[in-house]
Amino acid sequence: MICKNCGTEFEGNYCNQCGQKATVGRLTWKSVWDNLLHGIFHVDNTFVKTTRMLIVHPDRLLSDYFEGRRKGYMAPIPLLAVWCVILLFFGHIKGLPGSISTLETSAMHNWIVEHYTLLTIATVPFMVLAVKIAFRKAGSARYNWVEYLLGCCYLSVLYILLSLVLIPVGWVLDASYYLAYQWGSMVLSLIPTYWAAYSLFPDKFWITLRRTLWAAVLYLLFFTVIGVALIYPFVD
Repeated sequence: MICKNCGTEFEGNYCNQCGQKATVGRLTWKSVWDNLLHGIFHVDNTFVKTTRMLIVHPDRLLSDYFEGRRKGYMAPIPLLAVWCVILLFFGHIKGLPGSISTLETSAMHNWIVEHYTLLTIATVPFMVLAVKIAFRKAGSARYNWVEYLLGCCYLSVLYILLSLVLIPVGWVLDASYYLAYQWGSMVLSLIPTYWAAYSLFPDKFWITLRRTLWAAVLYLLFFTVIGVALIYPFVD
């Protein structure tokens, strides 16, 4: 038997080189649940390794995880949960940029900013749908819905990391620059999105870029129409 993680030939239930299980099947809801429980109670050095890979090689991380080379990586849902907690902590220090303490704006906007961490998790399914539609002609059927969900969880972690880097910038900017800050953040988030998309759906640069932009537009549309409709009753 050949190990999917390191390529070593071995016999038995575990690879004698890296320790990965011999039976690494396709991602399913059961595997998601098992990884979630394991990730919550066993946060170790895989957290650092996975975060570093997301920053340096998000394409390789997604490729490895989908192809069964998962040993040493933290599962996406627990990783997203940990980084959401970290973002929540930083947000409570001084408030996220654009909050009511730094910018006078609508109650809806303030609610979205103050609950950004919650919305990051809640809107992942919208991201999945947007990517599925935008890349339908690029062979999107090769991945199932669970794989899309977990891949988008990894991308959401990337967006959180980008937010954490940009939060200090937003704190020092005057409120009049907030719109530029917001659009700048969105543009920067397209870079890792394109990188990941190109690794999963390799094609010409402009074709992949167009599909990435289309996915971003669809995501914003779904978020606005569905997300805002869901949170509107909670806004005074």
